[in-house]
Amino acid sequence: MAHKETKKYIDISPHRSIMTKISQTGYSIQEALSELIDNSIDARLPEQKLVVTIDISPDMIVISDNASGMTEEEAVKSIRLGFSDKVGKLGEFGLGMKTSTSFLGKSFTLITTPKGANEEYVLEYDEDHWLEHGDWYKYPFIVRRGIDPQKSGTTIIVRRLKVEFPEKLLKNIQKEFGIRFGPFIKNKEMELILNKESCQPFEQPIIDNKKNDFEFKIKGGKAWGWWGYQLSGLNQSYYGFHTYRRGRLVTVYDKMGLTPNQDIMQIIGDLHIEGIPITHDKKGWLKSSKQYKESEDLMRDYFKPFEKKPKRILSGYPASGGRVIGPARIVNMFMHGDIDKEMARVEKGDIIVTAMTRPHFLLAIRRSAGIIADMGGNLCHAAIVSREFNIPCVVGTQTATSTVHDGQKVILDGYEGSVYEA
Repeated sequence: MAHKETKKYIDISPHRSIMTKISQTGYSIQEALSELIDNSIDARLPEQKLVVTIDISPDMIVISDNASGMTEEEAVKSIRLGFSDKVGKLGEFGLGMKTSTSFLGKSFTLITTPKGANEEYVLEYDEDHWLEHGDWYKYPFIVRRGIDPQKSGTTIIVRRLKVEFPEKLLKNIQKEFGIRFGPFIKNKEMELILNKESCQPFEQPIIDNKKNDFEFKIKGGKAWGWWGYQLSGLNQSYYGFHTYRRGRLVTVYDKMGLTPNQDIMQIIGDLHIEGIPITHDKKGWLKSSKQYKESEDLMRDYFKPFEKKPKRILSGYPASGGRVIGPARIVNMFMHGDIDKEMARVEKGDIIVTAMTRPHFLLAIRRSAGIIADMGGNLCHAAIVSREFNIPCVVGTQTATSTVHDGQKVILDGYEGSVYEA
């Protein structure tokens, strides 16, 4: 018996609540703000420096730029979920502005002025009103005429904030912006101003300021950057690469191609990647892709010879925490001659190596980066003074003055009470 069938067409337009649900993406506040800055970078004018200002107060966030602004058509499309015709730019999924503003607050206003036009366009969104009265087919769009055609740019005002900005968070945001947008700031392509203070590009401290360049070719793209060594801190997971795509930060302390066997001298650096797919929220690389796996294999083969643990030459009591690298300066505590001349041998950044410290060592200790002593315990002079000056110290090594040579470069580990060859 033959079956009869009928084809129907059904309405699959999204429910109004999708506009609020898209903000539940696990953003951090920094990531949400960065989405809006990305749009400014994409719209920057070639003949002028991009200036992005962010003013944050307890009741609103205002983000403005001097970029190209949006045409009427672009402004209309900006509110459409999932629409983007950007190619080779930071924003390519058509979600960033909607997700980030909805994450930050319950309402926003977008005002954009295209370069060379005498109009500006205004879009307003209020979460509560939209959930009750929103209509996908009749969204209000305001056109203001009589605008100076020399003016261009976009301003986004977020109100009824869902997040708070304590002073500590504002400082962390400024620091992270220095990492995220450092390449643009460093190349003077952009000035990023947060609450009237310019964000500075972040410079990672590395041993001897020695940066090593590298580059890999992958199918459909490439990976390049620099790497160097740092001394591990108290949190030993803070190593790896800050990875960038089209000049914008994707991940921090990414361990791509590195092993976890890095507990004293750790590899850090910047890694720029083109040709590897990215997740839709731009918070990570698509690790299941062939391009990512190929890059990871290349990185692992390249960096394996450089992952090394320095040789330990001394052990003692960890009297003051911290890790530091520098030249050892042997100081004779038993010297009866010109004490001032002996102390003057200690220069800024030297690591004092002595049997014990004495009160007349104080000026030299102020210049030093750390102390290694043959004798002593937690309450000895070297231990107390090093904690007061906040420099690492290892005491009770027994043989430091006979094992270490004057001028020898060493790593002093005040967390574990060890001394390593550098």
